[in-house]
Amino acid sequence: MNSREYYAGVQKAILAAPHVIQTDISFDEVSEEECYIRGVVTPRGGFELHITEYVVTEPEFKRLKYRFHLQTSENKMIVRWDNAPHRPEVETHPDHIHIGKTVEANPPMDISQVLQKALPFIE
Repeated sequence: MNSREYYAGVQKAILAAPHVIQTDISFDEVSEEECYIRGVVTPRGGFELHITEYVVTEPEFKRLKYRFHLQTSENKMIVRWDNAPHRPEVETHPDHIHIGKTVEANPPMDISQVLQKALPFIE
């Protein structure tokens, strides 16, 4: 899979989510096998899901950096999934989830998983 194919999969996952009403996503192709994706997905209910991913697709797929940040339209953070290495105490380090001020272990996430896991927070 190359970076354009990966981005097409991200777009497909977003379009398949029935609770998404708008998207503003950008794709920066660093190389055929490397890309940076960022933007805002707007689910119903006045929320914003800010996404950032830096991935390498070949020779082995690696999501080197990600952040999926769900917030209210007033910029109040609800939940954020990321792999920033600032929480070494978390057993799934560097992957973790912020729920309010709480930080917990969480497996690596992708946009499909996040769109599904965000539902309880927006309903």
